[in-house]
Amino acid sequence: MQQSRTQQECRELLLTCRPAWRAGHGDEAWTALEKAEALAAADPELLVEVLAMRAGLHLLAEQFAEAVTCAQAAITRGEHLIAQTSGAPASGTATSGAPASGADGGATTQAVADARVTLAAMAQGGPYPATATTTQSALIVLDRIARDPDLAGTNTTSRAINNALVIRLDGLREVLDTTEGQVEAWVRVSEARTLIRGCSDPGTVLRQAVDLGMDCAQWERAWSSAQEQIADETDRNELIAVVAKAALLAWHRGDRELAADLGQRARSLSVAVDHPWVRTYAYLGGVVAAASGAGVLSRALTAYARCTTGEGHASRPHRAWLAGWVALESGHDVDRVEEFLHLTLPGGLRWAGDGAALVLADVRGQDVDPAIAQQLVRDPGALPFRARVHLAIARTLRRQGRPTAAAVELGRARSLLAGWPGWLLDQVEEECALVEEPVRATPAQRRVLDLLAEGLSNREIADVLALSERTVAVHVAALLRSNDLGSRTALLARHLRAAVRSGSGS
Repeated sequence: MQQSRTQQECRELLLTCRPAWRAGHGDEAWTALEKAEALAAADPELLVEVLAMRAGLHLLAEQFAEAVTCAQAAITRGEHLIAQTSGAPASGTATSGAPASGADGGATTQAVADARVTLAAMAQGGPYPATATTTQSALIVLDRIARDPDLAGTNTTSRAINNALVIRLDGLREVLDTTEGQVEAWVRVSEARTLIRGCSDPGTVLRQAVDLGMDCAQWERAWSSAQEQIADETDRNELIAVVAKAALLAWHRGDRELAADLGQRARSLSVAVDHPWVRTYAYLGGVVAAASGAGVLSRALTAYARCTTGEGHASRPHRAWLAGWVALESGHDVDRVEEFLHLTLPGGLRWAGDGAALVLADVRGQDVDPAIAQQLVRDPGALPFRARVHLAIARTLRRQGRPTAAAVELGRARSLLAGWPGWLLDQVEEECALVEEPVRATPAQRRVLDLLAEGLSNREIADVLALSERTVAVHVAALLRSNDLGSRTALLARHLRAAVRSGSGS
């Protein structure tokens, strides 16, 4: 069936909605949608398409109740039209079906599928819970749409792939500190990248790969994913986000010049963008740039605080915390950083809970509560932050005269940072130098020391090494004297600290 002029104008307007949104122009997207809706008023098929698009825009704007209402209306009306044409009753579950009327029916089918993607993105247990749908049921719908040959290459397919990956990675957050959890997460990213080839809009798959690399403390993987997306990204919103993340990665690696360049680029790209999630990324880039020497950090923090409304900051509090963390690690006045966090975090520091209090206390040189800190490292979270908590615990233990316990914490931090080079690992190594003084020993004394560490007595060591018991005692006395230690316990504690360092670096 040939499209009427009204249908053509309506669909042309709908085609501009998501590109306008991706370019950072939310007002333009909503204006185009309103015009399309006016044209669709007397056309049931067009109205389904408008409702599906409205649902998607409400989801992007994080207006979840409105998104649910519009998506459900699009599905109900669309299935009714499809059933009328095919002669079959509306199933309530189909993702695609017989065209309602020629080419227009194909558009109705895609609109219904698009609305289903929107609903599935808001499943219970996912990052945006707003429906009663379980994540398992949502993933069945999303996977079916992602592999539907009738929808291949469409924006609907891309959205299904991206939303399924978001849900799956969100469900794996609690096991990202395990090898199995990390392997499964990267397999999911690889599957999504394969599926999305050929789609006109690759969406956020690569950005999620960057996030995964950062959460798992795998710097090289995060960096390569960021560079790949920067090279190919045409969506301004996505480009700003990934450039800001790349600036963070360069900052963590210690490349201040590159961090400054990338941070300034993210900030400059955001002119006229009106989405809070994009603006907070851009101004986070500005904070990284200033911390790296390209600007005044206090002004960058003020600009961040003013870049969006209180509601906008409340929707992206983690980004404000990242900005504060960068400022703290750059040596900015801790009281000023705390003021910034109170201003930008919803409810102030209560949002960040014990994590913010711990980092602020540690930067001030104060002891942290070991029980609270240990709970933080057990909770799911990005591995670099958990390493930062271990470092704070180690500093507290060292000040309390417990260097061996401090060395154990530093060994745990090192293990988490095995793939995360840069200033945080440097801080861990600097702390190690304060607690891990190696035992000075000759080769013969070293052999005795190794057996002492196994709990053997002088007589047992003598038997193992074919020495006299007196010779063993002479070696132990020499070890205590040369290391200025007063007891075998102190000697073994120093040896253990050195062993922890050696073992964690192997």
